[in-house]
Amino acid sequence: MMRPALLTALVCVSVGCVRAPIVPVRHVVGSAEAPTFRISQGKGTAILLVNEETGARAASLGVLELQAGAGVPEHIHADSVEMLYVEEGRAEMTIEGQMMPVKQGDAVYIPAGTRHSALIPEGAPRFRAVQVYVGPGPEARFRQGEPVKPAASAP
Repeated sequence: MMRPALLTALVCVSVGCVRAPIVPVRHVVGSAEAPTFRISQGKGTAILLVNEETGARAASLGVLELQAGAGVPEHIHADSVEMLYVEEGRAEMTIEGQMMPVKQGDAVYIPAGTRHSALIPEGAPRFRAVQVYVGPGPEARFRQGEPVKPAASAP
């Protein structure tokens, strides 16, 4: 019986295997070197810290900052869990049609496939949250925003 690794090698030689480039893992990423994008009609920013570009393939981590009046329209991450830890401020989140106020010190868990949105009330202080996606990818949408500062070159 042929070993699986040997069988794979033989198949690759016969049909050709394409390997995706492997990004070296960066164990520490400083916020000064992370790309930042303006979002929410200019009323917020997203700092993309750890993601596939830094070698993290299982999850991503960033910081979301929103000013009063900013919002995140209703959306779904089909294949990714989203978690937030609110560092500052407050927001009105709607998860599966239910409005839930969140404030500093709260943690939010949004399972994959769950409809959700957020609104920072007028007159509220700045909202700042650490944002984690398990199953990275949804953070890439922030790149559609205007770059506030580009990523610094990796050392």
